[in-house]
Amino acid sequence: MKTVLPFMFISIVLLQFSCNKENDELKSLNGVWVHTDTKTDTIDFNTKMFTSKRTFELKRGKEIRDDHELPKMGSGFYLYEIKGDSIYLRDIISSYGGALSYYFKMDPDRRSFEIASFAPFTGGLMVNEFKRIDKTSR
Repeated sequence: MKTVLPFMFISIVLLQFSCNKENDELKSLNGVWVHTDTKTDTIDFNTKMFTSKRTFELKRGKEIRDDHELPKMGSGFYLYEIKGDSIYLRDIISSYGGALSYYFKMDPDRRSFEIASFAPFTGGLMVNEFKRIDKTSR
């Protein structure tokens, strides 16, 4: 019993620190971010789907396909998890059940981030930069 109590205490402390880091990460992403090159593609981290805190909506505008006005390819809701310099994304409506890994780096000032192309962004860049446009959600 004496050896279990210190282990439980250390576990609780570590859990507290990991939860605080996760909350800081989620809080720093809150808001709407615009693609710095296209100025039209946006990522909205304020969107919460299925009560998950780790969702965002990629908004890419509309296009005409087969005589119908539809969202551009890649638009939609994504589940995400950030680990180190990677973001793991899962398109919510995709039939693929796994998450794919992409490069992700938050700028130290938390006003922009870089993310590898996970959607067919205009310009065909390998890494895309998004800048915060919604300052009220910090």
